[in-house]
Amino acid sequence: MFRPLVRRLLTVVVAMLTLGVVAGPSPALAASMFFSKSSGTVASVSFLEVGEESGVEGNYHFWDLQAEDLGRGRAQVFGNVFDVQCEAGVDPYLPGWEGAEPDPSGGCEVVGFRYVEGSTVSLSIDRKLSSARLTGTVNVYIEDSPTPVATTVDLTWTAVGDTSTSRESGRYTDSYGTYSYRYTFTGRNAAVSGSIGSTTVGDEDGEVVYGQLGKYRSADRSRS
Repeated sequence: MFRPLVRRLLTVVVAMLTLGVVAGPSPALAASMFFSKSSGTVASVSFLEVGEESGVEGNYHFWDLQAEDLGRGRAQVFGNVFDVQCEAGVDPYLPGWEGAEPDPSGGCEVVGFRYVEGSTVSLSIDRKLSSARLTGTVNVYIEDSPTPVATTVDLTWTAVGDTSTSRESGRYTDSYGTYSYRYTFTGRNAAVSGSIGSTTVGDEDGEVVYGQLGKYRSADRSRS
């Protein structure tokens, strides 16, 4: 049901090279190259909260949250929440969500959206990706409201099973130039407990929780 919503990478430019060649009266021929690398350690959780939540509509709430360790005691959190109203007797699903299996007769409707972000947090992740804890305060922006709601967060991840590694790479060319990338992620599934404001993770029957701990490395190169 869930796919972590979001990869958000902290990118550091490590090289940029610009070459120019001019031959007689001909127009200048120029080529530019860009190369970047990034890496990080993250803890993520996707879960379904059953029942009403204070200040928002809906009887089911699809949460997706990711925290990244930025080093030197710094961390950042980002994510979102879809608030959904489902009719009685309908298994909850998120309309339009990839992988969702909607009831043929409908029965669920998105009635609200929230965005979560914050850096006033502390994140500790074990080097072996065996556990993690996130504490502090995040801002929750409710749809159509410019003022965020400061919300306390206290979540704990406990790894389940062994680590696994996935790799992705690609290359394509268009009218602007050539772009290539490499991405490697090593992670473990994890059980998650704790709370975000008044919302307690996995405290009701029928609530689904998916957690993960991991490390990523990426490299991007473009030439035009």
